[in-house]
Amino acid sequence: MIVNIFFIGIIIQMAFAIIPLFIKNQKTCSAVSHFGAMAGIIISFSATSAMLLFKPPALVDIYSHAYWGMFNFRFDSLSLFFMILIQLLSIPVLIYSYAYQKPYIATGKSIKLSVSSFILLIASLQLLVVANHAVLFLIFWELMALLSYLNMIFEHEKPEVQKGSFIYFIATHAATFFLFAFFLILHSVTGSYNFSDYHIISDGSALYYTLFVLGFIGFAIKAGFMPFHFWLPRAHPIAPTYLSAYLSGVIIKLGIYGIFRVFEFLNPTDPFLGWAVLVISMFSTIFGVWYALAQRDIKTLLAYSSIENIGIIGIGLGVGLLGLASANQSVIILGFGGALFHTFNHAIFKTQLFIGAGIIYQHTHTRDIERMGGIIHSAKWLALLFLVGSVAISGIPPLNGFVSEFIIYNSFFKTAGNFGNYYPFFMLLMTVGLALAGGLAVAAFTKVNSIMFLGTPREEQKKLFNISKAEYISIGIPALMCVIIGIFPQTVISFIINILQGMPLVASYGRDYSMIARIFPDLMPLTKIFISLFLFAPVIYMLKKFICHGKTRISKAWGCGYQHLTPRMQYTASSYADELNAIPAHILLIKKEATVIEHIFPAKAGFSSSTGDYAEDKIVRPVYERIISFINGVNFLSRNDVRIYIAFILGTIVLYLALAFIWKY
Repeated sequence: MIVNIFFIGIIIQMAFAIIPLFIKNQKTCSAVSHFGAMAGIIISFSATSAMLLFKPPALVDIYSHAYWGMFNFRFDSLSLFFMILIQLLSIPVLIYSYAYQKPYIATGKSIKLSVSSFILLIASLQLLVVANHAVLFLIFWELMALLSYLNMIFEHEKPEVQKGSFIYFIATHAATFFLFAFFLILHSVTGSYNFSDYHIISDGSALYYTLFVLGFIGFAIKAGFMPFHFWLPRAHPIAPTYLSAYLSGVIIKLGIYGIFRVFEFLNPTDPFLGWAVLVISMFSTIFGVWYALAQRDIKTLLAYSSIENIGIIGIGLGVGLLGLASANQSVIILGFGGALFHTFNHAIFKTQLFIGAGIIYQHTHTRDIERMGGIIHSAKWLALLFLVGSVAISGIPPLNGFVSEFIIYNSFFKTAGNFGNYYPFFMLLMTVGLALAGGLAVAAFTKVNSIMFLGTPREEQKKLFNISKAEYISIGIPALMCVIIGIFPQTVISFIINILQGMPLVASYGRDYSMIARIFPDLMPLTKIFISLFLFAPVIYMLKKFICHGKTRISKAWGCGYQHLTPRMQYTASSYADELNAIPAHILLIKKEATVIEHIFPAKAGFSSSTGDYAEDKIVRPVYERIISFINGVNFLSRNDVRIYIAFILGTIVLYLALAFIWKY
């Protein structure tokens, strides 16, 4: 019965994605589709929540085929966790999407295709995480790629949109190629296409490592681990902001879901693979946030920040793998529990920050931080809500980002204490690396908030921000969640423990709730401290008003008492972070161009700086250029007659037959 309610919700979402296509009035179309889809999501969410409580049958069969086997859905704890995440974050993003479309409707631009494909995207993601059949999974994976692309080209007339969406499409199909190979090999080994039948034990063979590499790379491209991240900074800036919010908050998390499945299929694992995941993740964490610090485009900065946080999640995954390799229960639970908690938290505050960036973009018509300033004078509540997300993503108490990172820090200490040998030294390095990333994140988001919101406007603002109620609700929902989870983290930890209880990666080491709960650090003292801080803050404010009454010196913002401050005298986004970015300048590929002042009467001087991406400029682009060069080199084939083409077709058929014969025998 509960499962039927879930599918009813999915059907309602699909119906409201299709029905509005037949409505001529675009305003009515947008309202009907968005709020109808939200009703379907709420129904599905209620069913998902009930499944977590009442544990319905894990498998639901939908179709049987003589060769492909049984196509079915599996509602296990890992699927339900990501289902909750998808459904929960879809609500504020749909509200923002409704507000985002209004200016385009006013100009006469058609929004029907983007609205319809976005709602279908939400429905397909929910079906993807419960698909238990490899072919069914790949079908929904391809739908995710196609529907995201259709939303990404919303402003297809812009050259940057055409280029960025093309890079996204190529990257997501490269991931699909690795996953095709991964599932085909799994099928050849197990004789099944069902996820529930995949259990490969590590035997040190080349096949095991090949499966791990194929599965990890395929899902790591989607998640955005370095050096597979190159598509993220290209896709985020050119996508409609509601898609950017969903892409970073939800879609890239499906790469994390896939990596969990890879670990489940290939368990137990080799400690070497745990260390490999840890190194890749730490590299992504540190350089992801360092690239973010160097950016001046707000959406590109947030995209690189997503890479950093995916790295933090990966660190938890790596620690959990080390625990699996040594069958250490507490390390497994803290590592995987911290990864799941940070996945949940990052989805919340990154959705909030992208929505905030979208609101700013639609009012200033620029993504360049250096052209902004003084926004707090026009939108005080927006500045406050954006600050909440910035504090959360920086891992600063008392918000939710701190709590999940705190658990990951605890996993380092537990690993060092339980394993001994060389582990304490390397866990110390991991602790320092994560702390460095946290410091860089504080610098990056201090830059964002100070340059965008404080000071005087760098360009004249034609009008005050007119932020709608829908926009405030869309950014306010995740902001409230950041505060509540930060102050009362035990509720989410209980949810995470329920998920861990049902995961095969953890369940074999014990299903007792109280036993798993004892492994997590006691966060109740933190809750008491945070509540005290919130209660004491008004007292401090009143004391300040009482003590400083009549003694406050008022001057222009950031003026330091000077009366003739101009916008050109303020910090820019580039100058703010220049000294920190100079340390890894050869990796960030920072370029500076300046016109030197010469002669008594100098000409107009200027300065500009830009950053590149090492993975794209030094790895991906050279490979792409060689492929294009090779293709151009075989263009002579197009000038031959039809007999040459027939010969190539026959040769290809012979080659495939030979490969099939070798594979079989």
